[in-house]
Amino acid sequence: MTRTITAGSTISGGNLVSSGKFRAGAGTKIRRTSRNMILAVSAIVLAVFVLVGLSAYAASIQHANNELIQENEYLQAEIDSLRSQIIEETKITKVEEIAKEEYGMVYQTSENCIVINESEEESSNLAASIRNEAYN
Repeated sequence: MTRTITAGSTISGGNLVSSGKFRAGAGTKIRRTSRNMILAVSAIVLAVFVLVGLSAYAASIQHANNELIQENEYLQAEIDSLRSQIIEETKITKVEEIAKEEYGMVYQTSENCIVINESEEESSNLAASIRNEAYN
């Protein structure tokens, strides 16, 4: 009969007696290594999925940002166009043209002006001249 003695075991009276301590065998080490390997691979796969998801989210945000930039450029071009139209329409020559054509206005000359003569004392006091006009 062959007996194997392991560390922590003793022989007492010709019989093998265990010291009560449990020593992990080779099978337990393989299972532990396998479990650690599965956890590591799972962590790597999870990290890859997170990175892919974040990259997709960043791409969608960049796309939306590019659309907003294009819309802003279009609106800025429209604003510039409207500003140039405002400048063109408010030039003095354009205003004079509209005043002459649509409202019949003309430049003043001695023939189309009426001069109102007032006495000097009434013209110096505006309030008195308004009062005289109102009550007379």
